[in-house]
Amino acid sequence: MTLKNCLVYQNGEFVKMDLHVENGIFVDKPSAPFIDATGYYAMPGFVDTHAHVIGTGHKYGYLNLENVGSLEELLETLRQSTEKMIIGRGWSEESLGSRPTKQLLDQIDKPVFLIRRCGHVAIGNSALMELIGIWKEDGIFKERELEEVRERLPSREDEKFFATGQKRFLMHGVTFVHSDDLHGLSWADLKKIIKSSKVRLLEKVYFESVSELESFNEFGQLSDRVYVRAVKVFADGSIGARTAWLSVPYADDTANYGMKLLNEEQLEKFATLCDEKNVQLCVHAIGDEAVHMVATVFSRHPNHRVIHAQLVKEQDLSMLKDSFFSIQPHFAIEDRSLMESALPKDLKALRYPFLLLLQRGFKIAFSTDAPVSPEDPKYVIEAALKLGFTKRQVVELYTIAGARMAGLKNLGEIRTNFLADFCLYEREPLLFDEDPVAVYVAGELVHQK
Repeated sequence: MTLKNCLVYQNGEFVKMDLHVENGIFVDKPSAPFIDATGYYAMPGFVDTHAHVIGTGHKYGYLNLENVGSLEELLETLRQSTEKMIIGRGWSEESLGSRPTKQLLDQIDKPVFLIRRCGHVAIGNSALMELIGIWKEDGIFKERELEEVRERLPSREDEKFFATGQKRFLMHGVTFVHSDDLHGLSWADLKKIIKSSKVRLLEKVYFESVSELESFNEFGQLSDRVYVRAVKVFADGSIGARTAWLSVPYADDTANYGMKLLNEEQLEKFATLCDEKNVQLCVHAIGDEAVHMVATVFSRHPNHRVIHAQLVKEQDLSMLKDSFFSIQPHFAIEDRSLMESALPKDLKALRYPFLLLLQRGFKIAFSTDAPVSPEDPKYVIEAALKLGFTKRQVVELYTIAGARMAGLKNLGEIRTNFLADFCLYEREPLLFDEDPVAVYVAGELVHQK
């Protein structure tokens, strides 16, 4: 395939040239079919270094609560639902005024399970708990408790949700997702779902225990677009759920330091095993104490990854110089009110130090953490530009940096012998105001506007 006369992104500018693709890679010689692309802009596909494809499908398949503005509106929304079991996601205390309660949800005479925006805490009503056979007096489920709930929910429809999530990423020009989907379903079931993925995929396989990782021997390349080369574990939770692990108590909950979801010895074992299996360990760490533990371990194990790193002690940065970071610039803006209400003033940590990490030469790349936030790169880029990143930086951090983080040295740029993942736009893409009109993965047209 040859695209004639298009404007191709090269090192920060657009150059008029023909674009040649053969056998899924960019080549330097023309080949049929010949397509007139005069006036169209070609950009490398975006790489989202941390998201949940199935979870993004849930956002559009379940009840979306992001725009519900009060507990009264929430209750009315639930009453209007025709579903036999209501699963919703996207609420927050900031939007509702306070956390919903089991007593409130018990006004609905069918199972209700509502997941907070962050995905680290949820509320269930009595009917839901009777259905799944787990009873909690307050109906509040946090962190690993959510995994058990997910496993017992009927009618999961994960294949449908994956297809929906995949479509959402592709329509916004995301051609490669570092995804984390192994929640509440078996590896055998997930493998069947992702094997025929149209979007390029790095699956971060989630494990709760070292023994699970020890017995897992299916790392490698599942298909020409699906790589199983990473492990995901949690060091702590989220600030919104008050489960991010801090060095000092939360401002509004002075008996609470958050939750430590694994200890240093366990993390060391995970890192050692990942070294032996030649896969990347990706650790969710938000609170400064969680990041400190990860930094201590990663100082002995280079080239593994910290996901989020929203609160970081200055003295820990030297131990993380050989680590990767999946960061979310938009969290620095989304969480401003949360920082004021939840984080103690005596917390001696850098807060959302994303631009600082880049300026000091750390290996960072962008991600959405969808469905926590919109899966659209434009949303992330808008926030990054407000934080002081340049347009050229945001393109690099959303393309080639994400490819390098996955260990792929031939992806993320439009260059000869690179994998042909790219998008066509009608207007200049660096305006960051439109989605592509066509999206290609390995030279195959996978989405058309």
